[in-house]
Amino acid sequence: MSGTSKTCASLKFTVLNPKGRIWTMVAGGGASVIYADTVGDLGYAPELGNYAEYSGAPKEDEILQYARVVIDCATSNPDGEKRALVIGGGIANFTDVAATFSGIIRALKEKEQKLRESKMHIYVRRGGPNYQKGLAKMRTLGEELGIPIEVYGPEATMTGICKEAIQCITAAA
Repeated sequence: MSGTSKTCASLKFTVLNPKGRIWTMVAGGGASVIYADTVGDLGYAPELGNYAEYSGAPKEDEILQYARVVIDCATSNPDGEKRALVIGGGIANFTDVAATFSGIIRALKEKEQKLRESKMHIYVRRGGPNYQKGLAKMRTLGEELGIPIEVYGPEATMTGICKEAIQCITAAA
């Protein structure tokens, strides 16, 4: 075997509204459609900043690069209004949740100042292999950074997380 490493990862990202206040970083095509459709169904499609999905068990460095791009777009041009970043997915079949979250956490730490300046609130919902460890890492990150991070496992619904994000951006400052 040569020194090249192959991946089955798929990383998709489309900006819908650069001034949107709800952003997503979602695992799995089915889940990403549910999150986007729910935001639209609840009447907030104009606030949806992007459509994004990652799948195929991306490596930590791949998800790190991907998360940097999503966060940079989600935090650009702070306007004093609250924003929400939904990091979610359904219940993974084979993607190691703790491993993918490691790359996302590295990006969130790097972008801490931008997250603060843009008044970002983060909502995490995930299940699958090693999800408890991944969710625990996210909870710890919220405590370390002092940035609001709400963390849920598969007991919470994907649609419920969207409602929370909408309530966040529509609540009085």
